[in-house]
Order: sequence, then C-alpha cells, then structure tokens
Amino acid sequence: MIKPTTVLLYVRPWNVSQMEHLARGVWGGDVNLALASEHRSVDRCNLAKRFNSAYLSSKPNAKLLHLTESEALDVTLRCRLLRNIDPRLARRLLVAMEQSIEAVLDETDPKVMLSLTVDSYVMDLFAILCGRRGIRFIGLVPTFIKEHFRISTRGEYVESRNVTDAEIDEAMATLIVTDYRPDFLVQSTLEMRKQMWRLWWRNLPKPLWFALRRMKPGNKLNYHYWVSQNIALQYWSLWPQRLDGISGPDLVEIAHDGGADLIYLPLQMSPEATIDYWSSDTRWIDYENFILDLLRQYRGRWRFMVKEHPNLLGYRSRGFYSRLKAEPNCIMVSPKVSSNELVSVCRGVLVCTGTAGFEAALRGKPVLSDSKPYYASAGDLLPVNALDSDFSSGIEGTTDQRRLMAHLLRGILPGRFLNNGTWSADNAQHRLWNDTMVASIRHYLKCVDDLSLGNEAIEVHPSQ
Repeated sequence: MIKPTTVLLYVRPWNVSQMEHLARGVWGGDVNLALASEHRSVDRCNLAKRFNSAYLSSKPNAKLLHLTESEALDVTLRCRLLRNIDPRLARRLLVAMEQSIEAVLDETDPKVMLSLTVDSYVMDLFAILCGRRGIRFIGLVPTFIKEHFRISTRGEYVESRNVTDAEIDEAMATLIVTDYRPDFLVQSTLEMRKQMWRLWWRNLPKPLWFALRRMKPGNKLNYHYWVSQNIALQYWSLWPQRLDGISGPDLVEIAHDGGADLIYLPLQMSPEATIDYWSSDTRWIDYENFILDLLRQYRGRWRFMVKEHPNLLGYRSRGFYSRLKAEPNCIMVSPKVSSNELVSVCRGVLVCTGTAGFEAALRGKPVLSDSKPYYASAGDLLPVNALDSDFSSGIEGTTDQRRLMAHLLRGILPGRFLNNGTWSADNAQHRLWNDTMVASIRHYLKCVDDLSLGNEAIEVHPSQ
C-alpha cells in the first residue's frame, strides 16, 4: 500500500475522532491529517471561512472553474438543498464552494481523501475535484449486511475483494430465512409506534432551532443547518401522520381475489443519498410525486402493494399518505408486515435502490429498477417499463442465487461503520469495529495499488 504524506478528511462535529482514528489506523500515526468541514468548529482548512468570503464576492453569472455545465446541473439536481432554492442562489453557492475547495486542495495537496459517501453538493464537489487531480476519494457507507461496510463515492458498485464459498454459504443462510429483517429496521409494532412519535416530536422544534443556528455569524450558508431547516419545514405537522394498512387475513384475501396482478412497492427513506446520489434514474429524486405518477400510469393494469419504511413511519410531506390512498390501484400495507411476506404474493418488486430488491431477487422474484442498484449485476433486474407488458421470472436456482450473493459480497468489506454520531474513542467495542475497518481498507488499497502497478491481485473497479 502506497503511503501518502497528507490525507484530507471530510468531517462533521460528531465524527471527528472516528474519522481520525480510521485514518491513522490505515496510514499510520505520523500521517498528516487535514480536516475540512462546512462546520467552523472542526474545520482546520478554513473551508467554511473561504466559502463565506467567496460567496460574498461572487455574482449570479459567475463562471465555474472546472465543472462543466452538465456536471453543474447534475450536482444541483441531486443536492437536496440546491434543487429547492432559487437557481441563481444555487449557482452562487456552487461557484463559491468550487473556488473554496480548489483553494483547500491547493494548500493541503493530499494524495487521498477519506469521507462519508457523497450526500451533499459540498461532498460531491470534493469528489469531482479530487478526481480531476487524481486524488483518491474513499467514501464510506454502512450496508444492510451485518458487520460490513462499503467504499463508494456516489453509491456505485466497487468490487473490493475476493470472497470464499464459505462466506457465500454463511450469507445465504442468514438472508434466505423466511423472517429475515435487516438489523437497522425497527422490529415490532410497539417500536414502530414509538419511532413515529419520536420522529414527530424531534421534528417539531427543528425549523426554529436551525433558523436560530443560521443566525449565528458565519452560519447562514452552512449546508447542514440550512437543509435541515428546509426538510423539517417540509415534514412539519401539528400531529403525527398515522398510517393504517392491511395485514394478516386481509392480505391473503387480496392476494387471491382475482383482481389485477400485484406489484410490491416498498417506500424508501427520502430525501436520502440512496435516492439522490445512488440512482441513475433521476426521476426518483422527486420521490413522492414520482411514486404517485407510477401508480396513475398503470391504473387498470397493475395493483401496487405500498408499504412504508418502518423507520420512517409518519415522516413524509403533509398529505402524501392521503394522496396514495386515493389512488384506486394502491393497496396500503401495514408497516409491520415483513417484506418477504409481500414478495411471496406479488408478481414483482419495484424499487429505486432499496435493499428489498436484493432480498426479492435472491428469492427468485422479478425486480424492476432503472437505477442500477449496487447489489445486482447488469441483467439481474428488469427495467420499469417492463410493467407495460408481461415480464419474465427472476433468477432461478441455487447457481444464480450464489452468483448474486457473490456479487454483493465482493462489493462490501468486513467492519461495522457507525454513521449515526454515536462512535466514541472511549468505547472498546467501537474501537474494535474501527480496527476491523482499518484492516479491510488497508487490504483494499493494497490490492488497488498492486493492480495499478501491473501486478495480478484482485479486480477492483467502480462499476455502474
């Protein structure tokens, strides 16, 4: 593994010690760490200060330094802040941030950047501009496979390692069980109800709280505060939005009532990087309206079983559940029903990038997506327009199942990545999780470097 002199870290106040611990573990305790952030309290590269200054001196028609116009449009569309503000203001922010990041890269001259996976225009620009300079960008993200994480910039598949038959067998045994549910999902009706109240209660003061945070000098343009204020307003309501749906005998009855065939449509968290940046089908970015448009397009042809994400119950824009229920071919399903139960009674599963698609494909059910989710190879999924006609069955047999599982495992690495701000250097378990990640990242980088030097090591490449 080639050791850099300087590693640039993208950090936020709640993950500084975690990212520093990872970086020093991977590249050594003597490596120079340069910390960049839009949060002034942890920004050691003066990114935030440069950005505010560049913004104040910028003009609405200011030109970009290196981004093409098509790149600028894509960065703007995918960022949940830029796409929802005045386009002229969005352009000024984009130009100012590009100038500021260029100055940080000039000053720090890193060979590697360690970051979270891209989930804002700030990180998106870092990744693009690092790529222009040949700086390796390592974005980290948890996965739905227990004790594994991924390296990915914008959610793309990155083949990261070889896997053994034993690893495939173990993963298959875990995921094909009938009652499988990912660890990150709340598991009971009581937990779901508590989660709904928790989300509502936490959101009540957020519009005012973040508005006040932005009033502090230097914070007006802070991405995190600004976008949090906007999203909190979008989902603000005087009372939690309850969602009633069918389950049990009612679900079985509909599955055999002789009506139009059923498609399972699990709702994803939105806005979220898994849609904004991981989807090659940008129609999904306007998530709620795109779901409604899909249902209307296939009235009389298909019925859609729509189930809310258990962790997001009630956290939607006002009136979304009512608009869904008003669609005659929409069947609202209780969030307590497991995805596997719905997969078994539906003709197919339609997703953006949600992991319910992988669970369905592994069970031989046709999965429709135009977003190229990382867990499937080309040809494993059907395009959404397959709904215009009858479509073929999904993968068949153990051989295809193992191939699908091997593809997924080659794109993930051992190690648990806490991405919720709870990591603590004082917690031995947390340090152990980081140490496992360190070993995985070091092995991955060694393979990449060996490959770039012309040695036969492991195929490691981003793949759409």
